[in-house]
Amino acid sequence: MMPPIGGNTALLLDIDGTLLDLARTPDLVRVPGDLVRALEKLAHQLSGALAFVSGRSLDNIDRLFAPLRPAAIGAHGGEIRGADGQVTRAPPLPDAVRSIFAGLADHVPGLLLEDKECAVALHYRLAPESLPVLLAAMDKHAPLFESEKVNVIHGKAVFEARHRGVDKGTAVASLLRQPPFAGRRGLFGGGDTTDLDVFRILPHLGGRGFSVGKRFPGVEHVFESPHGVRQWLCRVAEAGVR
Repeated sequence: MMPPIGGNTALLLDIDGTLLDLARTPDLVRVPGDLVRALEKLAHQLSGALAFVSGRSLDNIDRLFAPLRPAAIGAHGGEIRGADGQVTRAPPLPDAVRSIFAGLADHVPGLLLEDKECAVALHYRLAPESLPVLLAAMDKHAPLFESEKVNVIHGKAVFEARHRGVDKGTAVASLLRQPPFAGRRGLFGGGDTTDLDVFRILPHLGGRGFSVGKRFPGVEHVFESPHGVRQWLCRVAEAGVR
């Protein structure tokens, strides 16, 4: 059974594959109006202790969920916005790394390049046949990534380069030290390998987790799909947190 959301909860939510159904490209996702309204209610009921935790940039997150603009972690931890609106960002990625990703996007049909400055991603959902080429390229350039202190992560139909030491887990730990999150019990929902960095630290922070579509170590509940997550959040928002 899904753990309840209490008044002392800090609610932390991944977006793609957790709140929203995946689409052929990131720009084609659909954000239901009742979800936005439920999240607005929950943010109010939790005194602002609600945050998105996403690979998307903060600007992209804000466009999707407007007018809702809560605390958020973007670019897999490269951007952190507190409830007070203050934003901290990791430095831009080295040009050599960006050039490799841009070159692949230019030469492999169907790839979508997403440059977030502090991170860069290649989406291959439209070209799944390109996976062997991408894997070979990541292996070929591994020494350069190592020398530039950059990690390349493989998520759902995406490769993303980011600074070593920057991830969702370290960003969540930082956010949970800030008001109004400090002193609350974190409840995190995710559905991808990029969310493992959060699931790993939850026990040390006294937090809880749920996943979507796949069971990850330490989670208390698994939803079959984002639709189930949305239904649950709408029910909780309507009933009010306890």
